[in-house]
Amino acid sequence: MTYTKSCRHEMRVPGEPAVIPVHLVADTGGAEVNMPINIPWEQCRLAYAYTVTTVAEGNKGAVTVDLELNASGGTAIMAIAIAQNAAVGDLDEGTFSAGGEAAGQNLNADVAARDAINVEVDSANTTTWQGMLYMYFEPWLSG
Repeated sequence: MTYTKSCRHEMRVPGEPAVIPVHLVADTGGAEVNMPINIPWEQCRLAYAYTVTTVAEGNKGAVTVDLELNASGGTAIMAIAIAQNAAVGDLDEGTFSAGGEAAGQNLNADVAARDAINVEVDSANTTTWQGMLYMYFEPWLSG
């Protein structure tokens, strides 16, 4: 059986903050990996994000995690840098890109241009890195 929502109205963020956890796996050959993460709420903003390394990257090279509005190549919201030789348990916090704070506002499940965050994991080298990304969302009200 597949669950199908019976009510189209989305709820606002159900508490402060609401967290979406995402398991990340870097490509072992160093290729870019993109994952769109759908936003399940109306009128929210990405307030904070961090990663925790769960599998060390093998001392091969740094890994970057970019959060982009809606699609691969979308407006940059935030970047997280994972250092070469990151150890299991290392925590790395995201920093907003130029204009990223505005891009991460007014996310909305019912607006196609603002209903997802693309998570891009990239390394220029071979790597074994894996980690957990935690994205924190808060309600957003304009002006």
